[in-house]
Amino acid sequence: MSPERARTDVLVIGAGIVGALIGRELAGRGHGVVLLDPEPGRGASIGNAGLLVPSFTRPMAAPSTWWEGVRGMTGENPLISIGSMSPAVLTWLARFTVAARPGRAGRIAARLVAPARAAADAYAGLAAETGIDLGLARGGWLQAARSPAVLRRKAVLARTLAKEGVDYEVLTRDDLRAQEPELDPGLAGAVFFPGDSSLDPAATTRAALAAAEERGAVVRRTRVNGLVRRYGEVAAVRTGLGEFSATTYVLATGAGRLGGRGVQPGWGWSVDLPAMRNPISTPMIGLDDHVVFNPLRGRIRITGGMRIGGTPSARDDHPAATAIRQAAERLVPALRDLPAGSIVRAARPMTPDGLPRVARTGRNLIVATGHGTLGMTLAPATAVTVARLVGSEDRREEVLW
Repeated sequence: MSPERARTDVLVIGAGIVGALIGRELAGRGHGVVLLDPEPGRGASIGNAGLLVPSFTRPMAAPSTWWEGVRGMTGENPLISIGSMSPAVLTWLARFTVAARPGRAGRIAARLVAPARAAADAYAGLAAETGIDLGLARGGWLQAARSPAVLRRKAVLARTLAKEGVDYEVLTRDDLRAQEPELDPGLAGAVFFPGDSSLDPAATTRAALAAAEERGAVVRRTRVNGLVRRYGEVAAVRTGLGEFSATTYVLATGAGRLGGRGVQPGWGWSVDLPAMRNPISTPMIGLDDHVVFNPLRGRIRITGGMRIGGTPSARDDHPAATAIRQAAERLVPALRDLPAGSIVRAARPMTPDGLPRVARTGRNLIVATGHGTLGMTLAPATAVTVARLVGSEDRREEVLW
């Protein structure tokens, strides 16, 4: 099949974790699938924290986060900032402000708990299918706080999520030290969520791509430069390998140029520190600094930062990575003994209201984007949702979350 005349049932644009799982799901249902991506398996997926967190479905659009964003605009915190004041970013910020009204975040969190809870089992199935070790661990997640007030607020939110079936346990300072003795003794305590899980995001994305190809999907390494539209629908996509056409098109490009209207990149950083012995055994977030830890085989991944807007060329990796490591070392002092690690900067696709966009937006166009910090958590459910949309005769736009 020459690229210039290539035609298939479904073209999936983007082959990160979301696109790869969509390709796997569609191919498994008998559709002819081609995935297009200049770097399959990379993008935001490669820098993902690697957590599957039903307990963390509360969107960023909440009053407390809004105030943090306002303070971040002063430039005092290198981990929270605005990367651009373009009209698109200003519009996004205005919509974010409206969405951050009291009470709304809890309602959205409740809608996302069910698909989030299904993720660990879905990835266990992927591991069994491919024989690839995803590093899947079901040991729960700690949300630790230095401030007693922050801990109390998290406990209140945990009680709200408990109504949706999310189990939790409040740990005192002594309880936390008993579970993770390497943590700073000054922490006030933590909320432990035993139903949360973790994995290796790079291995998981590789497995998803391998499974998609094993089921018959074709992965092409090429950049999509634009969509060709005729008579109110997508007729083809232009790429470096020529034009590709399909019956249905799926945009799963995350925060990329074709990512979808209203989606802005939320730049974040991950730092992998080599560790023969991990100083902590349980994945964790420090609620005061929003720094996330995932102990992986041979290394510990630390992630953090949120810069809304800006371009890939507007880099400022060193101050952000330094701030992440310093915050991490305050929580886990033993990290000071580990050597410098590798840094990855990636863009999470952020919607103003915190809800993913999984919808039919044209006669033959479906978007699957806007997962924010929950890409790994919601990708399996997104794949099933997109497959249902592809197989549906209903041509109306349908947002399922």
